[in-house]
Order: sequence, then structure tokens, then C-alpha cells
Amino acid sequence: MKSITLKPEINELHTLNEFILSELHQENIEVNLIVEELFVNIVNYSKTEFIRVNLEYEKPTLTLEFIDNGIEFNPILKKDPELPENIEEAQVGGLGIFFAKQMSDELEYHYENGENHLIIIKNVEL
Repeated sequence: MKSITLKPEINELHTLNEFILSELHQENIEVNLIVEELFVNIVNYSKTEFIRVNLEYEKPTLTLEFIDNGIEFNPILKKDPELPENIEEAQVGGLGIFFAKQMSDELEYHYENGENHLIIIKNVEL
């Protein structure tokens, strides 16, 4: 397992993407979207001091664990939003966690020792 610790700043997303790419050796749009949505939500809402991401990749399974010491929040329990009937009715925000849940093969969450642990499991076809 590899690990990276980042500051809770949006500009760290690039560093996180490079870290993941160094293991996958190829871009994966679903992984990129999941990572972006979850990372940005943690940065914007958790009031954390750090974001640590553990990565394990055994083809084809990618496991990412996001750990932060911010506000306790289980995104799995967040109620799915009502989807708009057309793009004109769509509102900005509120769909990131929904899309991450839809694109992941499995999500797990636990809160331990004052830290949020969100585990994303995704089968990656490269």
C-alpha cells in the first residue's frame, strides 16, 4: 500500500491525481471523477488539517482510502438527490457524492480516533 498526505487545498488535487496515475499508469475518467468529487468535498466542508490517501492496486481492483480529521461525515448515508428531468432544471452542486457512489463498485465508511475513513473500491479496466 502506498500513501500520500496532502494539505486541504484545492491545488493539491493535481498532486493526488499524479500519485494515482503513478500506480495506474493510465488515466481512468471514472477514477478521476470520483477522486475529484470526494477530494473537493473534503476540502470545502470538512474543516480538516490534512487529507491522507492510501492506495492499493491489484489488477483490476483499485482501493483508495481517504482519511481526514475534519467534521464527522458519512457520505454513504447522504440521501440521493432527485435528478432533474432535463439539463435546464439542473442546479449546481449536490450531485458529487451521488456520482461517486454510482461510479464506485463499493464504498465503506467508518469514523475512528477522530478521523473519517472513506474507502472506495473500483474495478479499473485499463
